[in-house]
Amino acid sequence: SGGLALYIFLLLYCFVGLAIVCDDYFVPSLEKISEGLSLPEDVAGATFMAAGSSAPELFVSLADNVISNPPKSVGIGTIVGSAIINILV
Repeated sequence: SGGLALYIFLLLYCFVGLAIVCDDYFVPSLEKISEGLSLPEDVAGATFMAAGSSAPELFVSLADNVISNPPKSVGIGTIVGSAIINILV
């Protein structure tokens, strides 16, 4: 019972932290990039937001294939998981 409450608290804490980081750093940096390239907001949101949200899965897949010897099958799972999240969100 206490472990479940701690788990829920930590989960909510991570979500709030992620929201703060995205609002303070991710969105303003995308705005500066799109302004520098003179892109409309729709195009910038469709390209850079999707690429930015898929970057962690890309780096996990890259690290799995480059660092581990022999490579494991994490790469396909991260790519499929990233695609599903991008479609649903």
